[in-house]
Amino acid sequence: MAKISQRTIDEIYASMKIEEVVGDFVSLKRQGSGFVGICPFHDDRNPSMHVTPRLGIYKCFVCDAKGNAINFLMEHEKISYPEALEYLAKKYSIAIEYERPETDTEREQRTERESLYLVNEFAEKFFMDQLRNTEEGQLMGMSYFKERGFKDSTLDQFHLGYCPEAWDTFTKEALKQGYQEEFLLKLGLSHKASNGKLYDFYRGRVIFPIHNVSGKVIGFGGRVLKKDEKTAKYYNSPENEIYHKRETLYDIYLAKKAIRAADNIYLVEGYTDVISMFESGIENVVASSGTSLTEEQIHILSRQSKNITVLYDGDRAGIKASLRGIDLLLNKGMNVKVCLLPDGEDPDSFAKKHRDSELKEYLEQNTTDFLLFKAQILSEDAGNDPVKRAAMVSDMLKSIAGIQDNIVRAFYVKECARLFSLPEETLNTELKRVVWANMRSAKNNPVTSAPETTSPQNPFPNLTITTPKQAESHSNKLYESEKNLVLLLLQFGCYEIHIEQDGEPMPVRVDQFVCDELFKDNIILQSPVLSRTFDHYVQSAELLKDQNAIQRALLMCEDEEVRNFVLENLPTEIPSVSPNWKDKFEVLISSMHDNVLVLQQEVQNVLLNLKLRVVEDTISYIEKQLQQPDIQEEDTKLLVGYMCELLQTRKAISTMLNRTVS
Repeated sequence: MAKISQRTIDEIYASMKIEEVVGDFVSLKRQGSGFVGICPFHDDRNPSMHVTPRLGIYKCFVCDAKGNAINFLMEHEKISYPEALEYLAKKYSIAIEYERPETDTEREQRTERESLYLVNEFAEKFFMDQLRNTEEGQLMGMSYFKERGFKDSTLDQFHLGYCPEAWDTFTKEALKQGYQEEFLLKLGLSHKASNGKLYDFYRGRVIFPIHNVSGKVIGFGGRVLKKDEKTAKYYNSPENEIYHKRETLYDIYLAKKAIRAADNIYLVEGYTDVISMFESGIENVVASSGTSLTEEQIHILSRQSKNITVLYDGDRAGIKASLRGIDLLLNKGMNVKVCLLPDGEDPDSFAKKHRDSELKEYLEQNTTDFLLFKAQILSEDAGNDPVKRAAMVSDMLKSIAGIQDNIVRAFYVKECARLFSLPEETLNTELKRVVWANMRSAKNNPVTSAPETTSPQNPFPNLTITTPKQAESHSNKLYESEKNLVLLLLQFGCYEIHIEQDGEPMPVRVDQFVCDELFKDNIILQSPVLSRTFDHYVQSAELLKDQNAIQRALLMCEDEEVRNFVLENLPTEIPSVSPNWKDKFEVLISSMHDNVLVLQQEVQNVLLNLKLRVVEDTISYIEKQLQQPDIQEEDTKLLVGYMCELLQTRKAISTMLNRTVS
């Protein structure tokens, strides 16, 4: 493959903007001088990817994904370095100059994925040309689209096309242009008859090209025009190296900018549903293409917006069939709403009758919360049958149990209690059982497992670790442990300690080690002020490598409570070391900052204390649940089993801290 010239590469580097490239795939929100968004490289629920235009880089502080615009494209799109350069050249209208022209032989030596993309690109252009510039295309394909009211501009935007009825018009032309039979068959564009001859798979159908998030053609949908009960209404591309139905959403490429602008996604079922709504002014719309929602599709959607509105027609059977799949949206932290269209209408037909403002007004006025909608649907189906109503309540609680936000969960319980005329306490009791059952079935390790380390023997000098009194509650103890962790970061986050990896000591920054430990054990700071201070620290540490610079950034942040906390707790002078330390530890040091071993021990000590408090708080909560008079036997077994695991974890941590646990 011919090499792109250095002049072109330099022009691409000078033109590319990190926020624009990442913004094509991730919904970014302004934060200070940079941007934040949902990281696409791990199952991210809160914005952890930071994009810094000043430096031209992105970085996720959770999964440590980082780099420039080209690194992002290579990792996100799974493409090579030259492909990333070509993508950026096209995006910024830069003519690519090769060191020498690319030969036919070199073109054939492209990777299989590149070849598949090229064949699909040719097929898309062929189908578009057949629709617009042939008599058959005008008579058959264009007539179908005009009957549906689609404008010429819409046909161009969605690259709609037509495949002739003749046996092998497309296949012959593709082979004539040098595209290999192997790729035509793999993409499903051509099929082979029993006599060995090739024929067009989509012959006599209008064509809906399917694009990925970056705009590349990955597959096609073809709709038959002649009524034939023996022929499927729609043909779709088979699974191959570039087309995976579970990861595909129709119109995601055209819709992503409108989705980010509206911070909402409309989800429909079919191609024409999307196109008709698009023509009616609703451009933030995608289709699942007739399949139940998958985790892969939800992951793609969540990177664009956390808000989604599902459009339903009046078919009750279809609604009930899709409810379970949409529960996945709640489990992934999406804010789900529903809009029910009038009986006999689908998004395609309804959008045709209600253009622009009428459609928007209807959607705004008839959109309701998904769980409340689900409760109404199930309630109508259950009627007055007590057994069906009990099953309905259980189904609703399973959906509510998947919600991560406790406040939102409590709101839904209250609403369900009102809808079902049941005591709120009864629903809460049953909900706890479902939550605990989910925790047990997931077989996760306890979230407070402690790392193996030697017990620290001495406190770190000049860092005040508050030992809570025995009379204080676990919550106060937890606050003090969280506070000590934040103070540790404020004073020593940029300093390095050594951790063992493959039998060798490896240097790592204190703040990176702390964040990795908290993420690994799924620990989130509970104090609002400390949690926000921690988040501001992480954001500052992304850009600043000096401890004093990070402290200054926190003292200038917009959050007044964070500023006050840092101001009150930041040391006013550099800590010094007692002259007795040299004799006591037999270590020659000039200051506390230079003693890696002491700092390392204190970091472990602070983390272990925090993990111990989290375990103790959880144990205390379980003890209260076990004392409930209406607790069921099955619940008791689940809670006792979890309690045993927590007690073992507490004992292990206490041993590391040289403490005795009664």
